[in-house]
Amino acid sequence: MKLGLVTLGDYLPDPHTGEYNESQPERYRMWIEEAVRAEQLGFASCWFGEHHFNDYAMSVPQIMLAAVAAQTEHIRLGTAVSLLANQDPVRLAEDFATLDLISGGRAEIGFGGGISLHTFKHFGQNSDDSNALMTENLELLQRLWNEDQVTWSGKFRAPLENVRIQPRTFSGAAIPIHLATGISEERARMAGAAGHGLMVMTILGTYPDYRDVVRVYRESYQQAGHDPAAMRVSAIAYVHLRSDGVDAVEFWNPYQINYRAFTKRMVEALGMPVGFKKLVETVGRTDPNIKRHCDLVGDENSVIDGLLAANEDLGGVDTMLCYFDCGGLAKKDTWMAMDVFGEKVIPKIAAATGSKTG
Repeated sequence: MKLGLVTLGDYLPDPHTGEYNESQPERYRMWIEEAVRAEQLGFASCWFGEHHFNDYAMSVPQIMLAAVAAQTEHIRLGTAVSLLANQDPVRLAEDFATLDLISGGRAEIGFGGGISLHTFKHFGQNSDDSNALMTENLELLQRLWNEDQVTWSGKFRAPLENVRIQPRTFSGAAIPIHLATGISEERARMAGAAGHGLMVMTILGTYPDYRDVVRVYRESYQQAGHDPAAMRVSAIAYVHLRSDGVDAVEFWNPYQINYRAFTKRMVEALGMPVGFKKLVETVGRTDPNIKRHCDLVGDENSVIDGLLAANEDLGGVDTMLCYFDCGGLAKKDTWMAMDVFGEKVIPKIAAATGSKTG
């Protein structure tokens, strides 16, 4: 199991003061610095999320990742996730080919449907078309990366005739693709059959709630004849540790409550897509004052135990994406948690699971 860094770019005031710890320009620079720091600490990958028209303030993660690419050498750079249904696949193909060239072939891309309906409204789309849009856009995107000349027609965008995108990707073919889901076995089966990675959004409920989705993915992947060694499953954990003697759980609690209250307000006000609504209804709503299963907070041993248990509960995780900066947490506290994680957690997880860091 490798360890990655993830941020969805929530930009929230500190729950203690009601004030922002950093200005928006400072926060944006912090996210870039966070990923650069992650490489130095031994994280294997960095993942940024895309949202629009809300306080998840990162709308174009590929630009952010390009800034990271210019300052790093080894860390993999991906999105968790890009909103495939809302984006033009031609522009995505160009953007991520550019990122792949700048990074020397380190780009990856995760695709999901998002957690709010209003994105479709403001992009002039019908949310009922979400699955059809994703299917059509994914097919075209891969052709643009894999084929030298593309002639294509579909339902949702203008046709293409003898189009060759520039630039090409570093390899000349599609970059690694991951399909995100909560508990949709259909999406897991699609990812496995196509040979893509599976990104399990383990943000609600418990890790065992998602075990069947991972199982379906692995079975579908192998049944389709893909090399089992190339399967990729990733999941999410929210992480906080400290080195200053302050109790990490007590310190973290107001921030996780702040974050969860924000997401609850947002999805209730803006509407939930069918897939996300089903996830909420299936794994259940939890009391925001109760620690979530995906909150791995405490000392190094409790975090290590939590990561190893999650790996076992899910039937094997290739990459655990660790979220440090949510809920309005200040840069100094984010850095502290990451430093402790890099020094004390990453080496022990690598030793316990037989994986390499970085």
